[in-house]
Amino acid sequence: MPDPIRNAVSPVANAVAVDTRPLLRTTRPEAERTADAKLQAVCNDMEAIFIHHMLSEMRKTVAKSGLIDGGRSEEIYTSLMDTELAKEMARSGGLGLSPILQEQLNGPGAPLRSNARKR
Repeated sequence: MPDPIRNAVSPVANAVAVDTRPLLRTTRPEAERTADAKLQAVCNDMEAIFIHHMLSEMRKTVAKSGLIDGGRSEEIYTSLMDTELAKEMARSGGLGLSPILQEQLNGPGAPLRSNARKR
């Protein structure tokens, strides 16, 4: 004997499943692209921070002549210059740290979905 409750719920459940499938197909790739773009931006920022720190430490190894001393304003200027230089270096490919970070953060065996390796 057919179950009247199951038969009454089944058409409604099937209709909902049919209506939501196209929606899921269109939003999932877009969400993945957004997540990939955010991950790529964060990895580029991390590479820029690393490059900035490296430039700052390298600058400390150069002896100051004392001929021209800019004081605190020179330190601020060189720090800002190092920051912008680091951002530009990371944006243009940098040290190659960003794609490695993306690969690690995507998880083991996950393919790189963005174009980070194409640089």
